[in-house]
Amino acid sequence: MVIQLPEIKLELPCPDSLLPTKAELVQFYNDIAMIPSKLKAYLASNPDSDEELKLKIEETIKKIEEFMEQQEVLLSPWWQGGTVRNWQKEANDAWSELIDEFHIYVPVKMLELIGEVIPLNFTVSVMGIEVDLLTILEKDEQERLKLEITEKVDLYYAMIPEEYQYYKGEFGVECDEWKGKLTWSYFKNELVKWCTNLLLSAFEELIDVFKEIWDTLGLPSPPTLLEFDVETWIRAQIDQFKQEAEDFAKDIEDKLTQLKEDLDSLSGDSQGDNGNFIKEEIAKLEKEFAEFSVEGYIIEQLREVSLFGVPLLDIIGGEIETNVECPEDQINELVRAARDWFAQWQKELINVWIKKIESFLSAIGLGSVMEPLTLTFCDVLELIGVPMTIDLSLPELTV
Repeated sequence: MVIQLPEIKLELPCPDSLLPTKAELVQFYNDIAMIPSKLKAYLASNPDSDEELKLKIEETIKKIEEFMEQQEVLLSPWWQGGTVRNWQKEANDAWSELIDEFHIYVPVKMLELIGEVIPLNFTVSVMGIEVDLLTILEKDEQERLKLEITEKVDLYYAMIPEEYQYYKGEFGVECDEWKGKLTWSYFKNELVKWCTNLLLSAFEELIDVFKEIWDTLGLPSPPTLLEFDVETWIRAQIDQFKQEAEDFAKDIEDKLTQLKEDLDSLSGDSQGDNGNFIKEEIAKLEKEFAEFSVEGYIIEQLREVSLFGVPLLDIIGGEIETNVECPEDQINELVRAARDWFAQWQKELINVWIKKIESFLSAIGLGSVMEPLTLTFCDVLELIGVPMTIDLSLPELTV
């Protein structure tokens, strides 16, 4: 008998979309992270396995655990560990960060080139913290900012719109450490928005400085960025689904109460078929009630919600298989997807427009601004030092 381990890919998948999704990348690590628990479960259910097999399995578990711990070092500062270890959540958060990094890297590189022609201020204030966009992609600077946020997590968490605040107990999880990670992810998303707005302002200033050339070429005007209250919209969806779920659960409870009263009202001699029927209905409803959860219903409905025609599950990139499920984390994941995608999509509107004004940029000596637009997500990963391959081989385990 062969214990089938997942086939491990040795190279990172590379999304070719201008709005890369993370599901495939997260699954890449999840497939590895799930192996130790599956092997431990096998050992627990097969205590009589021979010693050689047990040794092989224990060595495999140790090898994978060491590999996953090593990722925190290799993918620092994006991969964050902590006292609450959950490799699958850590991988998820890391790839969310790295996608944000992509949406910061490209506009910052364009801004650097534009800054050689017109004066630009690269210092911005995010949540009261001054950030130099020219150093934000450096690991040491990110570690410094993360430390500042996590050391004062209550202060900065309170600055996040309430609609984005999770891990405070609403859906069963209260964790300051995860609040800190949530706060950092919000901070990074605000940086993406700052980069987008600053880039648009820089182009508008370029057009003013070289107005005669711009007017001669007759090119399309800069896009107007869409105003949309994502936080209010997404929270309204959650509140609606939460109410629907609570109403459904209350309806089951009311039916159970009535059926039990009906059963009690039957005398011993007259219960017969009526009593059996009521008992069957009670059993069905009790099973349905036990299997139903408010959080599960919210997650199921949220996945189908569309933002500008794109379902939230598609924004993530599809279903991510995991053996560690936390409902509050799953809800936050979908909320974060909506928030991040909208900011990234706004940036992409500007990129589409920039491609249409290449003749203007060439005429004013800034044709090089087009170069960062050719960078793919994996190009940026390599540029910022993310390992693109892994060194892990798994033995074949046979009984």
